[in-house]
Amino acid sequence: MPIPSLRNLQVFEAAARHESFRAAADALFLTHGAVGRQVRALEVELGVTLFARVGRRVVLTPQGRQLQLAVTDALKLITDSTSILRREATESSRCLPITVLPSFATRWLTPRLSDFEARYPDIELEVIATIAPLNLAAKRISLGIRNGAGKWEGLSAERLAEESLFPVAAAHGIDGFAALPHSAHELLHYPLLNPYDAWDEWFRRAGVVAAASRAGATYEDALLLLQAVEEGKGVALGRKRLVEDALRAGTLVRLPGPSIPSRRDYYVVYPEGQPLTEPARVFVTWLHEQMRED
Repeated sequence: MPIPSLRNLQVFEAAARHESFRAAADALFLTHGAVGRQVRALEVELGVTLFARVGRRVVLTPQGRQLQLAVTDALKLITDSTSILRREATESSRCLPITVLPSFATRWLTPRLSDFEARYPDIELEVIATIAPLNLAAKRISLGIRNGAGKWEGLSAERLAEESLFPVAAAHGIDGFAALPHSAHELLHYPLLNPYDAWDEWFRRAGVVAAASRAGATYEDALLLLQAVEEGKGVALGRKRLVEDALRAGTLVRLPGPSIPSRRDYYVVYPEGQPLTEPARVFVTWLHEQMRED
């Protein structure tokens, strides 16, 4: 059986609630005659009488009362459901999932998040720390922070800051050595962690032509690399953004020699062609501010 006209049901509900065609007309911005016609059309459609006239008033018949209860329940269900949907949409719009490298999350982002949370308490940040380059669009992740050349398929990329590299070591020293190196040339005698990074270029810029004689261990993730440095396992070319807090805290020290540009910078990435949400724009602006302050 087809559903009765929803418009007629809406007019009926107003007339039943007010027990007055005129009051229903005022509430719905209709004429008194239009309300009467739509109620009569609904009565014809259903084959029952919904209102009876008592003097100058209209009152619901038993069939009208039955329909009013059903329509009221249905409207309440719709109202409750749409309220929940609106609330969930509002809450989800303030939730900001981002994916970042574990090294960047631990060494740079996390120590600064208290500032973001204090300034924007209504934005719920969800940090997903992973090395894997997640498909942001498929996983419905608003933003990512990646390290690379700035080109990723299907993503728009916005550089946060240029990155640079320079040698760092644990402030307490390196295992097996009485002292830290005092020159770039002395570094040749120390274990150089991640020897395939940019050490050859760094030594050229430092004016050292001899090949490094002591290659140290290799670590896939910068977080593990810097942990090894802090444990005294050797010297690493540290990325400025990842080591600056440790340098200020005194757990790492910068060793003699130049700083060289990195071939890989940090970028904010997001699905191509997908506009940033308002919380995402706020977070990106905050990231740039923090980078400038550093």
